[in-house]
Amino acid sequence: MFPFPARDGQGGGVTIGVVEDCPPTDGIPFSFDGPVLTLHLSRPAWIRQSREDLSHEWRFTRGDLSLIPAGWRTTSWTDSTVDFMQVELGRDLVRRAGGDRPDTDLPCLFSFDDPVLRELSLSMLSEAQAHGPAARMYVESAAVVLAQRLLSLKRRSVTPAPRLVGLAPAVLRRAKEFLHAEMNRNPGVTELSAAVGMTVDHFSRMFKRSTGLAPHQYLANIRLERAKRLLAEGRVPIIDIAYEIGYANPSQFSAFFRKRTGRSPTEFRRSAQYATASAR
Repeated sequence: MFPFPARDGQGGGVTIGVVEDCPPTDGIPFSFDGPVLTLHLSRPAWIRQSREDLSHEWRFTRGDLSLIPAGWRTTSWTDSTVDFMQVELGRDLVRRAGGDRPDTDLPCLFSFDDPVLRELSLSMLSEAQAHGPAARMYVESAAVVLAQRLLSLKRRSVTPAPRLVGLAPAVLRRAKEFLHAEMNRNPGVTELSAAVGMTVDHFSRMFKRSTGLAPHQYLANIRLERAKRLLAEGRVPIIDIAYEIGYANPSQFSAFFRKRTGRSPTEFRRSAQYATASAR
């Protein structure tokens, strides 16, 4: 951490910090006296945060910014180790940066992009690392410019829309593995969501954001692909294929397969075998 407190002891200073190899978090609460600008420094990572009465999930990529307003109680969940830097601005510094502006409360921005803020933050960090307390003049000057830039976002009403992201990679992987392993049992979405520790409604929304498909649509796709593979191999009887992918009888399987491909399982198998023989 590189603190540059105000000379008068008031809240006009700035603190720059770098957190490396921060382990996954599971509902850790925190708050800061002044507004905090965060810059993500590592590989993409899933994050969920609750800030006062707001909540959002998104995927942070390297260079993404986030802004937490002064004094807001925040709780964070992450699924991987991350590196990030943060700049905490003193409230008085923000007020001075606002000049005669009566309202200097900064907005809550979960994730946004601003090349100027990003480069300015990194330059403050570089100066602090290289010169320590001797960098005060540059850091304080840059902090005022940074605060003015953040206030200008608010004045222009530029509040970037939150990125619509879905399940954490590990959760999505578990959900897909479950569907592949259990498709013959015809699992319901309640069982699937319970298997990954989420509520049905929340899981269904996040799964569709991640895959572009509702859980039942994704299940139908993997059933179809497995059926095609087994039919093309030609060794497994069609009745056994029907049971393996979750159909109680061959007629139901045949109706499903014809609707998705325009051909019956038998026709598809013949076509696949002919194509294989022709390629030899």
